[in-house]
Amino acid sequence: MASNLEQRWRLVLGRFANKHLGSVPLNKQQSQQDQVLEQLYKKQLERRGLRTSGTLDDSRLQVVDWLHQADRLFPKTVREKIQGHAVHEFGIKELLKNKDCLSNLTPNMALLKQLLAVRAELSPELMQEVRRIIQTVVDELLQQLQPKFNQTFSGRLNRHQNSPQPVLANLDWAKTIRRNLKYYDRQRQCLLPQTIYFSSRSQKHLPWRVILCLDQSGSMMDSVIYSAVIAGILARLPCVDLKLVLFDTNVVDLSAKAHDPVEVLLSSQMCGGTHIAKAWSYCQQLAEQPRRTVIVTISDFEEGASPSALLLQAAQMLESGIKMLGITAMAADATPFYDLATTSKLGQLGMEIASLSPDVFADWLAKAMEL
Repeated sequence: MASNLEQRWRLVLGRFANKHLGSVPLNKQQSQQDQVLEQLYKKQLERRGLRTSGTLDDSRLQVVDWLHQADRLFPKTVREKIQGHAVHEFGIKELLKNKDCLSNLTPNMALLKQLLAVRAELSPELMQEVRRIIQTVVDELLQQLQPKFNQTFSGRLNRHQNSPQPVLANLDWAKTIRRNLKYYDRQRQCLLPQTIYFSSRSQKHLPWRVILCLDQSGSMMDSVIYSAVIAGILARLPCVDLKLVLFDTNVVDLSAKAHDPVEVLLSSQMCGGTHIAKAWSYCQQLAEQPRRTVIVTISDFEEGASPSALLLQAAQMLESGIKMLGITAMAADATPFYDLATTSKLGQLGMEIASLSPDVFADWLAKAMEL
């Protein structure tokens, strides 16, 4: 009787590992899983001189059937991984160009990036399905990020106004201790408060203009996806006057669409070079009150134009009173990739630059806005 661990290794390594593992019996479901995996990794096996049967290249019907099988046989995390391999590593673009295939794919970040990369090749009749997938992923990201931003930007505690809501986060420790000092028990050496005081939260409506300036070159796809979602959150906050600017060698103002991350992502180009100074020049025109403006630039800072012009533009903006923040990565793991020489020089001018995950960005921005 094979152990569960042996069966898992057998599925990972494939049937050709039997000569090393010995004959490992699989149950009915595991045998079907094995077939699905062999169909996907067939070409790799053949390059190693192994004889296989079944392929995902035969027809679109075969691809749709494979998707149904993968959806039925594997848990969500495994299904997302093998679908990602099918689309990205093995180039099975039929998955993205056929409505039946597309409707059976599990929406996730990897699939979203692939759709954005090839959407110019997709037929118009597929766009409704593409929008559904993008909206599903965006909604998941909103659920993760929105509570953090709402909490961070909800306003300072108002210590002058009591609240009837007994929320621990609003507990006014100083007032509670001060008003209950007469109830101090000397024998027990502890305070026995008779009344607990809570502070209410006051909403601050500051005329801060926040300009998100997003590098939409191909290497920045993860950052653009997260930034589009964050723009949708910020656009709904009463204390933020949001402007959204995307750039490569050209500059596009998507402020009117900022509340809708799906439209922002479908409007982005995800290609081209990088001209940060040109984008900053446009953003400076939007800073009607420089000392109430924060420009957040998400980029790898690999300027394709003159580096000296970039530094001169940054110096002018900082001197005017604009607060400038730079983010070198905006993804779940915040893995940094950026031009070290450029970011060092910008830092010396007074621009704050960091590699941040989206949830940490909320606190950083609120601090810059003096909230």
